[in-house]
Amino acid sequence: MISSYTDYGSLLKSINQLYKVDVVKVKLHRDMIGRVYLFQSNNKKYVLKLYRSSKCGDAFQTIDILQYLRENGYPAISIVPTKNDKMSVYLDTPEGRCVGILFDFVEGKEPDRKIEIENIGLQIGWLHRLMGKYPYKLIIRTKSDYIDEYISIMREVNYIPERIIELEKYGDELWNRIGILPRGFCHGDLHVGNMLQTEASEYVLLDFDDASGDFPIMDVAYLSDDTNFNNFSEESYDKTTRLFDRFYKGYIKEQTISAVEINAIYDFVAIRHYQIIARIVRCQGFQSIDQKDMDKQYEWLLHWKNLCEMKRHY
Repeated sequence: MISSYTDYGSLLKSINQLYKVDVVKVKLHRDMIGRVYLFQSNNKKYVLKLYRSSKCGDAFQTIDILQYLRENGYPAISIVPTKNDKMSVYLDTPEGRCVGILFDFVEGKEPDRKIEIENIGLQIGWLHRLMGKYPYKLIIRTKSDYIDEYISIMREVNYIPERIIELEKYGDELWNRIGILPRGFCHGDLHVGNMLQTEASEYVLLDFDDASGDFPIMDVAYLSDDTNFNNFSEESYDKTTRLFDRFYKGYIKEQTISAVEINAIYDFVAIRHYQIIARIVRCQGFQSIDQKDMDKQYEWLLHWKNLCEMKRHY
């Protein structure tokens, strides 16, 4: 039992009891969707991902995906087995029993997307092709995960009703359009902050928590997105198009993308706003968003909607 998420003494003791390691230092590295800890022994480093109690299914799916990728030669982070050869552990925490996965630490740097985008495209094409043969069923996420949770939050905080109606209508339009897209594996949270470039110029992907059998083009969209999340700019549509073109030069060597999927890239840019804000608020609480934030995101989304309508014909 750890009494708090910074109860480092109990956490060190638990990890040393459960694993064939001798860690002496630990610190909380990130506390967002899940909690990430960095551990160090005298000669080795490890990373512990502690999943929230509601995310056990995501944790177990992550294990299966990473093992499959490693078995097929894809550069993937390695999981440290317990003394009983288990790939995960249960830890009692202040919010209840949570799943933890211990990983070997990967040496590397966050890639410069503007420089590496074509090579990243090649490796993501390989990922999507390889996962097309994945033998297990993938989680399918719903409209609630992508759109409706954000609308629910806006209602819970008593945001302006007329604006909620507009955001809900736009969300419905987005969901109806992406509903016709090809399904398949997607990482679900693919950006350069979730990958490490090694000395061998491979990109080790992290955080498969949002992986699903939904829309592969979503990964492409998130890596091609050259907008600013908080500050709208009309130039960002064309910048995103240009970045996608460079990404696709690599990706097409492994996989092709249909015209309808390419058109959907811009819809996923908007969906990302619905998704990310809802995720942050549900994990960090209502204090993480205020009226100014809500107004800014409303304006961003409506500007983006109008820009897309001007640029494209639905």
